Amino acid sequence: MGTWGTGLYQDDDTCDIKEEYLNYLRIGKTNEEALQEVISDNEEMIKDDETGPLFWLALADTQWKYGRLTNDIRDRALEVIYSGKDLERWKEDRKLFEKRKKVLEDLKQRLNTEQPTEKKVSKMKFERPNWKVGDVILYQLLNEDLKKHKYYQKYVLLKVMGMEKYTIGYLDPEKYYHENELVGIFNWIGDEKVNLKKIDKLKIIMFKDIIDPYGDEIKQLVGGYHLNIRELKKVNLKIIKNDMNNLYTKELKKEFPRHALYNIYNFDIAVVQALEREEKRGNIVKDL
Repeated sequence: MGTWGTGLYQDDDTCDIKEEYLNYLRIGKTNEEALQEVISDNEEMIKDDETGPLFWLALADTQWKYGRLTNDIRDRALEVIYSGKDLERWKEDRKLFEKRKKVLEDLKQRLNTEQPTEKKVSKMKFERPNWKVGDVILYQLLNEDLKKHKYYQKYVLLKVMGMEKYTIGYLDPEKYYHENELVGIFNWIGDEKVNLKKIDKLKIIMFKDIIDPYGDEIKQLVGGYHLNIRELKKVNLKIIKNDMNNLYTKELKKEFPRHALYNIYNFDIAVVQALEREEKRGNIVKDL
């Protein structure tokens, strides 16, 4: 269990329970159904002397804030508070003990007052790809952090080499998941016009090719890059062809299993770093 403070949601377990309960509501479960699911999913956590109390505290607090607190969950959380079970792990540090005690006192007071009117929980939204596997994308580097860089406003070529599915907590992974594009970078930089016939002669370069502090070699061939609707309006890109060759196959995944997830704020920088590295090696094509 990762803990970084005395706050009610300053540990991994309580954050997970809060999100898991809300996720069940977001997919349309009733309050009773969501309760049954989250309790069933976390039987081992509930049985544990250290994490069990956290389960009831987080669940009760979340339910109260959303106007769905049941008497049973309230009583279980209050039992934890009155028993002092949760305070056991804080006894070695008096200062932290007192801070945690105040957190629990505040929660006790909250649970003993009338809860808010039931709040609407927004329907869960799932990330789905903007592009198809095999799409080759002409993409302009517009991140303002690169304004003084020679590559700023230049164009690069990306390729959607595969997709990655991401499960959402304990939800059924076949029905509820996010799916993002895995893109590679061609060894080219230039202006907007490209010769489609010459693209086939280009190569995919590494996003990262480094030795980490533990001595492991990191060869990251693809990166996860997904843009939401608002972000899509901020970038300049164009799909110029679809090529189903040289994708992120099972064989390549075995050779290059690691990849980072990038966003609109750091993707251009990661691309430029990769191009700079390959330019020093003489591997960049500038005429297409």
